[in-house]
Amino acid sequence: LPAAMLTTTSQLLASLALLPSVLVAPVEEPEGETDSAAAETEALKQRLQALEDELEEDIAKSYLVVRGYIAGSENVFMETMDVDSAKAWCNSHADCKGFTFGGDMERPEDEVTVTFKSGSKVETAEGWVSYIKESNTLGFMNLGKLDQAGSPTILAHSFTFESISIAFALGVACTVLFQRKCKALARGD
Repeated sequence: LPAAMLTTTSQLLASLALLPSVLVAPVEEPEGETDSAAAETEALKQRLQALEDELEEDIAKSYLVVRGYIAGSENVFMETMDVDSAKAWCNSHADCKGFTFGGDMERPEDEVTVTFKSGSKVETAEGWVSYIKESNTLGFMNLGKLDQAGSPTILAHSFTFESISIAFALGVACTVLFQRKCKALARGD
């Protein structure tokens, strides 16, 4: 995929921050519903925090897939396994910033010999595929580093459906909280 088409977490969250600015005027509540609204607002705040925590965890498990190999860093571990097992291993080890393997397929059907690395600088090379932890790439901020490595081809950006759903839910929760705050300000609370 072209780099311009990639959606990063920071871009997604930045666009969610704009949602409250496009809201319509809040709907007035009858006088007796103030306590239930406060309880509902508190429940929404707790749910919002839980969703933010879940999104942060999901970001830590997302990967940028790049054509080339990870160079200039120490090998953390080497093993023959499938890509899903490699992701699980890398996610469970803080010193693992990504992994690389020989081949042309992004998700080979068979097990491959995976080298787990302590860095994320990618050198372009045919016959190699690397998975870089999204938490290490900081979205487009790291693409400069990747571009300096000889313009590697970005194969895929593994944003999961769950992370996009969580970001959407965060936006909805922020919208509701913003409306509640507007109502409270309008009443003079």
